[in-house]
Amino acid sequence: MIKLIVGKKGSGKTKRLVEMANEAVKKSKGHVVFIDMDNSKMFQIDYRARFMHLNEYQLTNEMEFLGFLCGVVASNYDIENIYIDGLVKLSSDGLESLEPFFDRLSKIEMKYNIGFVFGISWDDPDVPEYLKRFQVENL
Repeated sequence: MIKLIVGKKGSGKTKRLVEMANEAVKKSKGHVVFIDMDNSKMFQIDYRARFMHLNEYQLTNEMEFLGFLCGVVASNYDIENIYIDGLVKLSSDGLESLEPFFDRLSKIEMKYNIGFVFGISWDDPDVPEYLKRFQVENL
């Protein structure tokens, strides 16, 4: 499953992601990973989840991030859910240019049965057409 938590800046996307990740830790039989651009939410995430501060890895675009995600998945086959906040910050062209990223991520999701949940800042009430195949929760 790929799910998008979409809303304007300040709408509560990150808070929702944190809540979802902490709930997943309680229910999950596998591992939960929370990836954020900085470490400001580190102490809000349940200690049993793996928190990853993305800026430490010096990634510059979404395809490098995809490779990073492949490495995370390859290192631990017990991952059930990965929560990601700030993906659009990695893309120089914004959400409109992320279709190839999501196409390839869909293949990873299906092959390894991992749930991916993204917090995405987006001012428009509708997401780009290519994202409508995923679960979208608007805030």
